[in-house]
Amino acid sequence: TRARGLKLDDTFAFTGTVSGAGGMSEAVLFRMSSSLSGNADPITNWEVADDAMSGRIGTGITQSSGIFSFGSTGIYLIEFKGTAFDSGSDDVQINLLVWASSDSGSSYDRQAMGFTNLHHSAQHAFTINCMVDITNTSTNRVKFEVSGNNGELNGSTDQNYTTVSFLRLGDT
Repeated sequence: TRARGLKLDDTFAFTGTVSGAGGMSEAVLFRMSSSLSGNADPITNWEVADDAMSGRIGTGITQSSGIFSFGSTGIYLIEFKGTAFDSGSDDVQINLLVWASSDSGSSYDRQAMGFTNLHHSAQHAFTINCMVDITNTSTNRVKFEVSGNNGELNGSTDQNYTTVSFLRLGDT
């Protein structure tokens, strides 16, 4: 296919240094370090995945008591994956929510919500995502919530069951 007169198989010769090409400057995966029964707003038991082959780009995304802060402005893709389990005999619904604040956490707007329904000892993984525009690293915050949780949201310090990942896609 052609885009602006170029073909995908065109070759280019560069005679100088390429600048402004960017690249990923932040990419990190946090996981719940232990399982969670019941509701939590925010979920607080996060740790950076730290297994032998775990990777990370940058160190700008941090969390304290479940509130995530950003070290640089930009557009971020956020993915929240939950692994839910119903250990009982009743049907359960588990909701995952992503919230963002532009005023240091005084108020939050819902960015994404997803849910799963489980039936009698079922287990299910599901993912929600959103993009946020971080324009002020002093005041922009993100948090994650689980509600309607009559089952269990799985977590582990040894492997990734319930996770949140942040990818900085580019400048704001």
